[in-house]
Amino acid sequence: MTILVAALVSTFAAGPFGATPAAAPATGKPLVLKLGTLVAEGSPWHTMLVKMNQEFVRISGGAVKFNIFPAGVLGDEPDLVKKLRIGQIQAAGLSAVGLSLIDDGVFALHLPLMFSSDDELDWVRERISAKLEADLSKKGFVLLTWTDGGWVRFFSKKPFRTMDELRRIKLFVWSGDQKSLELYTIAKFRPVPLAATDMLISLQTGLIDAVDTPPLAALINQWFGIANQMLDLKWAPLMGSVVVSKAAWGKVPPDQQVRMMAAAKAAARQMRSEIWKLDADAIPAMVKRGLTVTTLDAATRAEWQREVEAFWPAMRGKMGPAAYYDEVMRLRAEYRAKRPGAK
Repeated sequence: MTILVAALVSTFAAGPFGATPAAAPATGKPLVLKLGTLVAEGSPWHTMLVKMNQEFVRISGGAVKFNIFPAGVLGDEPDLVKKLRIGQIQAAGLSAVGLSLIDDGVFALHLPLMFSSDDELDWVRERISAKLEADLSKKGFVLLTWTDGGWVRFFSKKPFRTMDELRRIKLFVWSGDQKSLELYTIAKFRPVPLAATDMLISLQTGLIDAVDTPPLAALINQWFGIANQMLDLKWAPLMGSVVVSKAAWGKVPPDQQVRMMAAAKAAARQMRSEIWKLDADAIPAMVKRGLTVTTLDAATRAEWQREVEAFWPAMRGKMGPAAYYDEVMRLRAEYRAKRPGAK
């Protein structure tokens, strides 16, 4: 949704990097796929990338491997996408925000309060992902796997319960994320565009008062120490992806491509259940350290849903192509029709 990317940034990381172009296995040298990402080193997402790399090395007998640069050392996501386009890097772990800079259809899966459960999200994503992946392929990129980051909630310096109260708060939005900026403008929020790496200092100085992020990310990056009020409302899912340029991927033997992609998806599946659990466990862990959680009663929660659904139509064609919006709405209705208790 909004930060979508900043959620996974390590606020302390920095460092130089060198240019290491991919080399084809035919040269006798390993094919090194330089991979940039904002995920923090040592985080579950980084661990998943490390496991993927180990599998790539095993499958190729050492002929193909990732060189992983975590924590934003290669720049913010717009920088990573630019480097992908010119071949300075060959792969990236991107949030929906970064992925949308290649193709914005992915935003249809991040409409606020659209999904009510992990199962519903997975069901819709499984049925629309083939089209998303085909569109990315047309743009010159291969999607190795989808990843999950948990459910975005609002963390703020002062408690609030209603959308009107949220509208009075300065809310972080990632600089370059025009979709979220437009969404929050439509909703009459007070978005403040900033670089993801400026999150902590912006909270400290009062440039922003709130951020929407999964609990696990708030815990890992210690944002909850300043924004120590959490609204217990699943605003939107945080999804990401691992992509590689078709030019670099084409240097991998076809039989290895199939096995590597299967390995990437397996690593992401294994991480998914871990992330959902860690994300839920992060809340009581932060409560022990001073976080206050505001729980909504049924009437207030229903009011949030009504207000958000009222501006969904305004996002059609803005948060991704209208055709994707329509398909997500259709698939969600189909899921709920098959499960009368789902809502």
